[in-house]
Amino acid sequence: MSDLYLVTPAVSDAQAFLPVLEAGLAIHQPAALLLRLADMPAAAARQVVIALKPVVQARDTALMLENAPVLAQETGCDGVHLSSSYTAASVKDVRRMIGADLQLGVAVGVSRDAAMCAGEDGADYICFGAEDDASVETVAALVRWWSLMMELPVVAQAQQPADVAVLNANGADFVMPSEHWWQRPDAWQG
Repeated sequence: MSDLYLVTPAVSDAQAFLPVLEAGLAIHQPAALLLRLADMPAAAARQVVIALKPVVQARDTALMLENAPVLAQETGCDGVHLSSSYTAASVKDVRRMIGADLQLGVAVGVSRDAAMCAGEDGADYICFGAEDDASVETVAALVRWWSLMMELPVVAQAQQPADVAVLNANGADFVMPSEHWWQRPDAWQG
């Protein structure tokens, strides 16, 4: 069975999200949590990360920041996850920027080519899925292919609770439920 890799909604107010975070983590301890930050000034983003980081890392959960490699380094996060919307630098550039100590994940939609390139460019894992509104069958087929052909871990995005079991059965190392997980975490027990 795959480990869960949770993703937050875009967080702008750490104090408002903190009870939601604590309640969700009390139900299930994920392997990792991807923190999505709302569009805000750098100082405000830093404060959100500083407020939430201890809660996540105290549970031995890796804290990953979406599209924020510099902030991930500066605040002591465990890594950075590049979504398909990230265009500031190449995967190679981000790998050089964050060094070998931080994890680097790359969302590749449903592209085998992008997945292989991300792996060659220094990603620690690749993430197939919903950014292209792909069906669970499409994502499951990609996960199955990747798991048979490559050693690099694969994260698979799930849009619905039923997707978790399908992605588990096809070899996903980690399943990333949609941000709707926070509304009904008990429904996503796969």
